[in-house]
Amino acid sequence: MEWQPDEQGLQQVLQLLKDSQSPDTATQRAVQEKLEQLNQFPDFNNYLIFVLTSLKSEDEPTRSLSGLILKNNVKAHYQNFPPAVADFIKRECLNNIGDPSPLIRATIGILITTIASKGELQTWPELLPQLCNLLNSEDYNTCEGSFGALQKICEDSSELLDSDALNRPLNIMIPKFLQFFKHCSPKIRSHAIACVNQFIIGRAQALMDNIDTFIESLFALAGDEDCEVRKNVCRALVMLLEVRIDRLIPHMHSIIQYMLQRTQDADENVALEACEFWLTLAEQPICKEALSGHLVQLIPILVNGMKYSEIDIILLKVSHHKCDRYWSCVVVGVEMQPYVALVLPHLVEIINRPNTPKTLLENTGTTSDRT
Repeated sequence: MEWQPDEQGLQQVLQLLKDSQSPDTATQRAVQEKLEQLNQFPDFNNYLIFVLTSLKSEDEPTRSLSGLILKNNVKAHYQNFPPAVADFIKRECLNNIGDPSPLIRATIGILITTIASKGELQTWPELLPQLCNLLNSEDYNTCEGSFGALQKICEDSSELLDSDALNRPLNIMIPKFLQFFKHCSPKIRSHAIACVNQFIIGRAQALMDNIDTFIESLFALAGDEDCEVRKNVCRALVMLLEVRIDRLIPHMHSIIQYMLQRTQDADENVALEACEFWLTLAEQPICKEALSGHLVQLIPILVNGMKYSEIDIILLKVSHHKCDRYWSCVVVGVEMQPYVALVLPHLVEIINRPNTPKTLLENTGTTSDRT
């Protein structure tokens, strides 16, 4: 018989979720104490997944919060979950991956990925086949929710997916993802490229077997109107330049022309991703030959992009002083102190941006720590 919540217990959990959204410090402290108490009861996690997936009468932030608390419980205590509780949670996740709410779909995807990261990819054999099958659903929400979960799994478990431990599911998944490069939804196209991109640097055999189809599919999306798609195309080409330049050389002139356009893209994140191409190309033996006929276009574009805001200039000062520890000795103490309040909000904003380029994220994190 399927588990059903006790009404009194459900109301207690709902009140706890409401209280947890209070800004009051005392209330937050009381919520944490109550959470610790409730975590002693195994079926508390059943209540959390029930609120997330089934209690559609509640507002989305409350439902999502329930899922995020459950995610934290999975990270901390999943090995102690009774099998019946773990199975109920996994079943509810897969049955509700197509929730009409993007927030709830994303939360369920995060929960699935967290469970998978606890070693469950090996002991949840129906997960990957079911998610891949759900990609064929005519319901957009189901397709998008499944792709969102798969993208997170690909990001977190790329090496495992390309191993014998799971019977190499990429042999099925990569060709499947490539089919969705032509999907009518830009969100789905973006998911598909992002999934495949996770396996470029590792040279996954399933991707190498389909490398020409992959590159052709990327070229077909070069003029895509969606900025996330363009950004993921740029990211793919940058990584391919590093690991499979042999496949790009015959098309290098067209690729460089494309990257010249993308470096001037109206979307800043796309332009930043395109800039990585020039850095990567500069490290390749063919750089001089490849760029010699394009420098007259490239240099003005790069110079035009070198327009620093006040925050950029401050960050450059920080970077300049970082190597010789001048930051900790002098800059914060004298020159930079008046700017700390100005800088920090912008540093946090950069860190919280989705898909911030790795180098920028690392430099910003270092700067934040030192500030």
